Amino acid sequence: MPRSIFRFLTLGILCAAGAYGQQGTFAQIAYGGSWQTTFTLLNRSTTNSASVTLSFFGDDGAPLNAPIQGAGTSSSYSFTIPAGGAQNVVLASSDSSVTQGWATMNVSGDVRGQGSFRFLLPGGQISEAVVPLSDPGAVVCILPLPPSANPVILIPFDNTTGQYVTSLAIANTTNAALPIAIEFVDQANNQLASDTLNLAAMQHKAFVTRLNYPAVDGKKGTLRIHASASSVTVLGLLSNVTNAITTIIPVTQ
Repeated sequence: MPRSIFRFLTLGILCAAGAYGQQGTFAQIAYGGSWQTTFTLLNRSTTNSASVTLSFFGDDGAPLNAPIQGAGTSSSYSFTIPAGGAQNVVLASSDSSVTQGWATMNVSGDVRGQGSFRFLLPGGQISEAVVPLSDPGAVVCILPLPPSANPVILIPFDNTTGQYVTSLAIANTTNAALPIAIEFVDQANNQLASDTLNLAAMQHKAFVTRLNYPAVDGKKGTLRIHASASSVTVLGLLSNVTNAITTIIPVTQ
């Protein structure tokens, strides 16, 4: 896996809900160092325009001035999509270093779409991962099940030696500090590692699971995140030895 992948730590974007003012989140954005993030949004209404605001935050939770292609640098970008129209928003930079964080999207109208990450490999090949926006009423694209008194977000992981590496992006979407208990179990439900991630308000973390938790190196199983999808935004990334990537969409328990 190239060094740039490890600097970036994870590649994945968690899609936002887009129904009539509902705010959604993107668990990971990245630009610079051959990375590019693109949001592609569609207004499904043929009669009404839609208003959209994208807001960007750094790892520390502070507003992040992101380079928006064709619109300068800003921590917040608002625009209108005409009836039946579409809009692409690209975060791109010629800087050799990678900048990462997360984003929120606030929508007034019937907007759907997707987010994607693109990485230019040294040989000129492009590696890209895409996740579609959620259905109306779904929370940050985590598949909704009946509410639980003890919500858990599940992410399958695979760190099979010589084949796959799983990374994680997670952000606290609230304005208060949040302790988040996590645990890794193997496919027989035996615990491999556990920890508590203490995230400050709006803070974002992204990491390679086998580097932060050596006990999961060479293993596959499930990562349990003991938190509600209304408080955190989460996404996984699976990469292989050829640097092909795919996103891992969490599910709620």
